[in-house]
Amino acid sequence: MAPQLAPGLELIGEYEDSGFKETPYLARRADGQVLQLPRLLYVLAEQIDGRRDYDEIAARVTRAFGRGLTGNGARYLAEEKLVPLGIVAVRGGTGPALQKVDPLLALRLRVGVVPETVVNRATRVFRPLFLPAVVVGVLSALVALDGWLFLVHGVATGARQVLYDPLLVLLLLGLIVLSAAFHECGHATACAYGGARPGGIGAGIYIVWPAFYTDVTDAYRLGRGGRLRTDLGGVYFNMIFILATAVAYFATGFEPLLLLILIQHLEIMHQFLPFIRLDGYYIVSDLTGVPDMFARIRPTLASLLPWRRADKRVRELKPAARAAVTVYVFATVPTLLFAFGIMVVNAPRIFATAYDSVLLHYDRIGREDALHAGISALQMAILILPAAGLAVSGLRGGKRALLGSWRRTDGRPAARALLVVGTAATTALLAWLWWPNGEYRPIQPGERGTLQGAIKQLRSLAGGRPALTPTRQRQLHGAPRRHELEPHLQHPGTRAPGAPPQQRPQPTPSAPAAGGDTVTTGRSASTSPVGPAPGVAPGVAPTIGTPPSPTLPGETFPATVGTTVSAITTQVSTPSATVSTPVATVSTPVATVSTPSATVPTPTVTPPTPTVGVTTGVTVTVPAKP
Repeated sequence: MAPQLAPGLELIGEYEDSGFKETPYLARRADGQVLQLPRLLYVLAEQIDGRRDYDEIAARVTRAFGRGLTGNGARYLAEEKLVPLGIVAVRGGTGPALQKVDPLLALRLRVGVVPETVVNRATRVFRPLFLPAVVVGVLSALVALDGWLFLVHGVATGARQVLYDPLLVLLLLGLIVLSAAFHECGHATACAYGGARPGGIGAGIYIVWPAFYTDVTDAYRLGRGGRLRTDLGGVYFNMIFILATAVAYFATGFEPLLLLILIQHLEIMHQFLPFIRLDGYYIVSDLTGVPDMFARIRPTLASLLPWRRADKRVRELKPAARAAVTVYVFATVPTLLFAFGIMVVNAPRIFATAYDSVLLHYDRIGREDALHAGISALQMAILILPAAGLAVSGLRGGKRALLGSWRRTDGRPAARALLVVGTAATTALLAWLWWPNGEYRPIQPGERGTLQGAIKQLRSLAGGRPALTPTRQRQLHGAPRRHELEPHLQHPGTRAPGAPPQQRPQPTPSAPAAGGDTVTTGRSASTSPVGPAPGVAPGVAPTIGTPPSPTLPGETFPATVGTTVSAITTQVSTPSATVSTPVATVSTPVATVSTPSATVPTPTVTPPTPTVGVTTGVTVTVPAKP
């Protein structure tokens, strides 16, 4: 019986400019997942058309591949290797369940918003923006604008107007969401300009933050230049959005528009961070020709042990690509560990600040007019996101690490015992840090949240409350809750008639920061800004919300800027779209194909992750910068 390919399967071709010693080939299933195949399996799949039998297929593969393959060998490869991958259809029954993984920091709950046909029509309109002369003009105009804005005019007037007018905050937030959607159009247009076909644009949840995404998986058929153009397309459209905003300012003189330009610049810088699935991550990936760099962190570290043979995922890389991946791993691992450590240490104060702010806004509802009450209700919902993000990220990361370690220590009693001891020690440390001992106090005005303060906090671990040492709490006059200090607050800066004025103790500016400055975390990482988030500073992160990253409380920037994240989904991971924003993880499992026959080489199947352009949620909060 003649075999046939699975419905909707597309054979993309050679993965150009790859960092592998043996060039892989790519195929995409109907569910959007991209598979990375060795040449033998790809040539075999090319000859399967539903009419040829295995003997004829084997003869054609022998001529194309240059190695002898029998009909039985072709049948074995098709049934034992291609069927489990979902490349060859199963006749007269249900095939095996396709293996999937749960990538770290992947976009969840994706919902299509703009269909593929509409996206491709829109790219035809925007495609001239990628002509070389237009690109040079945009970059030149941006340099001139930045020189005038940051060296001559400034943004202080616009920032002051926004901080004093809640309506302007909502207007700014709406424009940020619009810029995030335009960012996704940039990825799609760049993909189409190179000759690939972008998919639809949608929305999803990145960690806990809303995000936009664009499916640009088809960009894998492009060379390195085309893939890099796709990676940079979102940031390029941010620049165009900046110039359009400047034109609106010069036409109206509306100062808050200049603050939007500043926010867009922060978003661009955020997008270039390579430590999570943001645009910067995919730029590094495409420069090296190695998809899904996160999947190679563990094998790269293990290959440094002198008594262990390097993992196949390390040995299959070219020397230059292997060196680049090693440098990336050594830069990423300490950064993520430091960010995670600061997040764990400061969790009590982050939760306390969110709780205090929610109570404060709850009290304002009912004492305010409908507009301010609605804004307070919105802020209450947004305030929960950073705390929820910390909880979800911690639980998922802990579960992932524990289950993976438990499987790897199966049948190794000594390693299993060490795992149990290590887990118990970690649990005890978390209980030591998080057990209520006076540190659950909100972040106070004037706390800077610097890196030096974070290092001081880590040095205070032995005290059990490094987030707020007793000495630091005395310097902050007890670190009072705003909810307790302003019981009669109707609107910011007012009190109920007849109520005595509330005096808030202020920390002594000259007091030394014995306990270390407080560092909070909670920046969203996904595709496009959708809501304000308090106290978050760019640290790792999606043009959407970004994942929790070290935050600097007390900063005076008024808005949180979303980031774009692109994620690649492997054959055994959930289908991805290109993600541009929060902001932007995972190790991709590698499926190996081995042939029992001496005449059939042992192919390896490594499914790369499809690129997802995601935009991070943006939060507009006052006075902290998310």
